[in-house]
Amino acid sequence: MLRNLALLKRSNRFSQSLFSALTKNSSLDATSTGGFKQQTAETVREVKHHDDLAADWWNKNGPMAALHAMNEIRVPLIRDGIVARGNVKSHYINTTKVLSGQRILDVGCGAGLLTEQLARLGAHVTGIDLGEELIKAARAHLANWSPELRDRVEYKMEPIDQHAKGNCEYYDVLILSEVLEHVDDKVALLSSCVQTLKPGGSIFITTMNKTLPMWLGGVVLGEYVLNIAPKGTHHWDKMIGPLDVQRILDTMNCQTVLVNGSTYDFWRNTWRWINSTQLCYALQAVKQVPTESS
Repeated sequence: MLRNLALLKRSNRFSQSLFSALTKNSSLDATSTGGFKQQTAETVREVKHHDDLAADWWNKNGPMAALHAMNEIRVPLIRDGIVARGNVKSHYINTTKVLSGQRILDVGCGAGLLTEQLARLGAHVTGIDLGEELIKAARAHLANWSPELRDRVEYKMEPIDQHAKGNCEYYDVLILSEVLEHVDDKVALLSSCVQTLKPGGSIFITTMNKTLPMWLGGVVLGEYVLNIAPKGTHHWDKMIGPLDVQRILDTMNCQTVLVNGSTYDFWRNTWRWINSTQLCYALQAVKQVPTESS
């Protein structure tokens, strides 16, 4: 408990360092090979941790059970958020193909749990991830279990900064679901994500808040007592609060239009929206259209 209290105090220093970072030009690591940023040891560890779970990714009763269940709330959130921005043609609203014509980028797509669900609503979805085994699993599931989606889904093993170079202002929607809490350089990640968005496009983020209740309930209890998620999946230093995410996005000309709190009921394997963002949260921000004077 004392250690966790000490960690909570460190969050204040994190916020201070965040704003210091925002006052500088955030640039990607200049050391690269063929345009791919060299991965840090920590990035390699994160990728391997998730890559090792690839074989069980589509098992609804396996280690990704909570992620499967999350589709019940995150898919409607994304669908309704896109519709609310007026970017869906009227004759598609209230149909099973409501997202027809939408180009979506799913960053950190894993083995495609969310990617396929969005494609089922008519969207053309590109899923990118750094995990080789995850992309293999995603492609295999698409070919063997969802062949009807092959014309609307594409998977690439590619970092977002590399993808952004060839897809500037290309996507209508960008998804960053359960990814931000695994990344050290959030400013660089979000900057590359925003580059790929068209003006007027939306970025949807779901992640964990950096609070003591989240650490104790979601990580200590969830990973080390109840085994809801594999041990070592989440780390305090990588969590971030919604206000800090909003402030980063503000510097990138993205206006936050929605923040919802959520929680996971492990005994029923269900997610639900709540009025508090103390545990987990979802955020939608819209890339602003440049004015004539800008």
